[in-house]
Amino acid sequence: MLPQLSTDLEQHKADLDEFGYCVVADALTPQEAATLRGRISAQAAAERTHALDFHYPADGDDDVNQWVYQLLAKGDEFQALALHPTARALASHVLGADHTLSSVDAHITHPGNKSMALHLDQWWMPQPAMPGTPHVRQGDLTRTSGPFGEPTLADGPISPPMVCNMMWMANDFTAENGATRIVPGSHLAGCQPDPTRTDYGEIPIEAPAGSVLVWEGRTWHAAGLNTSDRPRFGVVTYFCAPIVRSLGNLTYGMRTETRDTMSPELLKLAGFTPWNSYGMTDDPYADVARSGDETAGRLE
Repeated sequence: MLPQLSTDLEQHKADLDEFGYCVVADALTPQEAATLRGRISAQAAAERTHALDFHYPADGDDDVNQWVYQLLAKGDEFQALALHPTARALASHVLGADHTLSSVDAHITHPGNKSMALHLDQWWMPQPAMPGTPHVRQGDLTRTSGPFGEPTLADGPISPPMVCNMMWMANDFTAENGATRIVPGSHLAGCQPDPTRTDYGEIPIEAPAGSVLVWEGRTWHAAGLNTSDRPRFGVVTYFCAPIVRSLGNLTYGMRTETRDTMSPELLKLAGFTPWNSYGMTDDPYADVARSGDETAGRLE
C-alpha cells in the first residue's frame, strides 16, 4: 500500500525509506492553514504590485505561477514551519541530526499554468564510480546531464539522500489544482527521469489543507497542472545536509531586523552557525558567525 495520510511519525519514516515520500496529516490546524494562506496571498499580491514578483525559471515560458522567496523575513508563520517538530524529526531521519535549512519559499500554482517536467532535487549529485573508472566532475553537471532511466530498483550502488523537501499545503491539494506529482519508489533508481517523457506513472498527492508532503532528494516529482478555477498555495521548507550549499542564500539575504529577532535554534538551522568550521567567517567555533563588517580587515 502506498503512503497514506497519517500522524504516525514512525510510519512516516518507514514510508520515506520504502517509497521516498510520506504524507503528514494535521500538521497545521485549519485556522493555521488559513492564516498561512492569507499571509502568502497578501505577500504575493504586494510583490506583484511593486514589480518584485518571480516566476520559476525551470518552468520555461510559464508566466502564471508565482514563487515567493526568502520567507523567513516575511512572516513569523514561515519561521514556525521551519522549526516544526515533525519537520525537524523527518529531516533528521533523512539527513542526520545535523542539517541546514536550504530555503523557505511559497509556490503559487495558478489556473492555466504549464506542466513541470519530472525531476529530482539532487540532480547535482555525482554518480558513484568504481576506483579507476571515469567519473563525472560535479562542477560539470547540469539538469540535463542524466543519467536517465526507469524508476525501478537499481542493481548497483546509488548516492544517499542529501536534501529533504517538504510541501506545506495551505489549501486542499487536488489533482485539479495541480497537486505535487510523485513517482513512488523512484528514490532507489539511481537515475533521473527523461524530461521529454510523461509516462512514468506519477501520482498526484491529494490531501487537505494543513497536511505536509515530505520527499527526499532522490524522489522524482513535479508540480501538476492547475485546471481548476482557483490558485493552489503551498510553502516549501527545504532542508539539506550541512555541507551542501543552500538553495536560498539565507545568511546573505536575511534582513537585519529579522536576524536580530531569530532564536538561536533558527539561526543555527539557517546556516549562521559554522558546521565543523565550514561556513565560518573568523571563528570556526562561533555560535553565530560574525558578518564581514564585524570582522578584522587589513591591520597595520
